[in-house]
Amino acid sequence: MNAAPADYFASDGLLPEPAPLIFRYHRFTPKSEFARHRHRWGQLNRISLGLVELLLDDGKVVSPAQYLLWTPPELPHAAYVRQDMHYTSIYVSHELAAQLPSHICLIEQTPLIRALLDDFGQRQVTTLTDPWDIRQAELLFARVRQSKREATYLPDSGQRLLQPILDAIRADPADPTPLKIWADKVFSTERTLARLFQRELGMSFGQWRGRARLLEALSLLKQGDSVQAIAARLGYATPSAFIAMFQKQLGASPERYRRQLLEGGEWPDEFSV
Repeated sequence: MNAAPADYFASDGLLPEPAPLIFRYHRFTPKSEFARHRHRWGQLNRISLGLVELLLDDGKVVSPAQYLLWTPPELPHAAYVRQDMHYTSIYVSHELAAQLPSHICLIEQTPLIRALLDDFGQRQVTTLTDPWDIRQAELLFARVRQSKREATYLPDSGQRLLQPILDAIRADPADPTPLKIWADKVFSTERTLARLFQRELGMSFGQWRGRARLLEALSLLKQGDSVQAIAARLGYATPSAFIAMFQKQLGASPERYRRQLLEGGEWPDEFSV
């Protein structure tokens, strides 16, 4: 494992108060580990591909590249990234941080949010002094505040009808059983289960199962399985369908993702997905 760059934490103390945001840009090597720490300000984390993992006192949060990861100010956490990536840290003023949740969450990157962040990144804007940049930052934050939030990438539920379904899919993400058959197994109806998935988990049955399959795919890549074998194992009609899903979720093809991981050697068990 690689420790975080020596200046990563030290330079935090030299930063001025965000007005209203401060951007920092980094390139992390595979298997970068960040010891337990906290930040004075709220932080929006953005990665170019793959996953970022935060270890908290009460568990772990995994966030793929299509989300921003919100960390409130002064919240202790450790972090780990598996692959080479570009990373953007966005510090948020206390006034704006108070408008976001007091707990860690995933925030969806809409096309507009991506475009605004890409523009800042291409110009390597850090502190905001230009009036137009300040307006752009205010628009960015307004869209972030309005964007869909999720507590975790693969949520759980103890609801009596859902729990056996979730447990079965976690045990075998390739399980092709449709929701209609699950309804028969748990003595319910397809419509009732569909409503419960949305109410309890904030997503459809198909979306939840797709996320479970993605996490299983990461585990199989770790084992060295071929893309073709993983696609077949997880029930995709063709390897190209699996590759398209993977690319959309993590911003890289499975083989590119695997190559970057292998540069760092073995994955530590404590960070296994």
